[in-house]
Amino acid sequence: MLKRKLIYILIILTALPVTNGKAQADLRTREFYGRVSEKGKGIAGVPVTDGINIVITNEKGEYKLLSNGTSEYIYITVPSGYKIPIENKVPCFFKKIEKSDKKKQKIDFELQKSSVDDNKHTFIVWADPQVNFMDELSFVERAASDVSELIRDDYSDRPVYGIICGDIIHDTGKEPRLYEPMKDIVRQMNIPFFFAVGNHDINLDVRSDNYAKELYKKHFGPTYYSFNRGKIHYVVLDDVFYAGNSFYYIGYLPEKQLNWLEQDLAFVPEGSTVVVSMHIPSYSVEARRGEYSKEPPTKVLQNRQSLYKILKPYNAHIFSGHEHQNENYILAGNIFEHNHAAICGLFWQAPWCHDGTASGYGVYEFDGDNVKWYFKTIGKNRNYQFNLYPLGASPEKPDAITANVWNYDPSWKIYWYEDNVRMGEMERFTGYDPNIRDYVKDNGKNFRYNWISVKQTDHLFFAIPKDKEARIKVEVIDRFGNSYIEELK
Repeated sequence: MLKRKLIYILIILTALPVTNGKAQADLRTREFYGRVSEKGKGIAGVPVTDGINIVITNEKGEYKLLSNGTSEYIYITVPSGYKIPIENKVPCFFKKIEKSDKKKQKIDFELQKSSVDDNKHTFIVWADPQVNFMDELSFVERAASDVSELIRDDYSDRPVYGIICGDIIHDTGKEPRLYEPMKDIVRQMNIPFFFAVGNHDINLDVRSDNYAKELYKKHFGPTYYSFNRGKIHYVVLDDVFYAGNSFYYIGYLPEKQLNWLEQDLAFVPEGSTVVVSMHIPSYSVEARRGEYSKEPPTKVLQNRQSLYKILKPYNAHIFSGHEHQNENYILAGNIFEHNHAAICGLFWQAPWCHDGTASGYGVYEFDGDNVKWYFKTIGKNRNYQFNLYPLGASPEKPDAITANVWNYDPSWKIYWYEDNVRMGEMERFTGYDPNIRDYVKDNGKNFRYNWISVKQTDHLFFAIPKDKEARIKVEVIDRFGNSYIEELK
């Protein structure tokens, strides 16, 4: 009899629910519903998502979305023709899901019509501000002022937007307070500025990737999302996957995110221009320059082929950062990756990056489906596109003049002239930029960090003059036919 009672008690105990919130996920079905509207009028065709599934608003602007307790946000793809809502200094296209036992929850979104046509717009790309100390904020303010001056001088006739492609600050665990002043500075530009999560924006004191971005989300919201401007569909992805071991992370897009991306792009007509922003690049030659030419999983997106396959029907541009060097790659006939140099230069210790690229940012001019771009150096005219070095400046080419053309891609042409006579195209080579090499050699002992170094780059060019006494100049012509000329003094 006693034995039967013990068995009965054990059966009852095993049937009881586990009350530890972390031990059991809330998978109960919940329904979210509401409207997306402008001055009370519903907006049709707006994607609404919980980060897992996506639905579209009906002709009345109404939506219904089934979700569960694992979702954190309900958010929308802000359509073209409507302003990007700003709250707490950041784009606010999302609503935090309240913890509730209610099976149904209403969440509405109110948008405002834009007074300007966004078919023609400009997009600013910063990568890796990576602020680590309060006194470095003044450098970021200088960069923000540079953007404001550029908008005033060149783009007052159109809307301008921007994004930071990750590593907003240097150490989330040590100096999380830097997020607020960074948001203040970015907001001073008075344009909608979006954010992507970087490896320096994650919390390293947690057990898994699920919890690594809590602080980032507190400040900026969902780590992956989309929005439309003009004819361009923008997607921001989270490709920093924390492996739960000290500072170890990899470039990786989980299946949940890939599935969401497939749904997101299902509403975008094939052949459209799609811009994907993320921190870790999908591809990088620089990443292969390590030991035995291996490609470390921390350097590039490990499942990039899955991303390329999803992007195949579109004219795609990938905006990335992470490498602190400037690189451009045509990955396929339809995919162009722009890996942006760090706006912090050499971690705010020098005005150039590892590869000699000047501290600056990318500028993209969209007109319908078409896009043109250039690199803008902080404090310099937009025509400043390369550095020219005299004979002997580069140890790799002691008898040659050299040029560092940081935004180079294979469609660019680099010519050298002697006494105004074009002598031919300069040859490309891999080496060290003289500016940053000499600067680190002369000043490295005074840097805040003892691990800073220079790195090789393959956007260097050389030519051996026929007449060393001749007047030398170099002309660089970008893929859009713009000509930039520097002369050796």
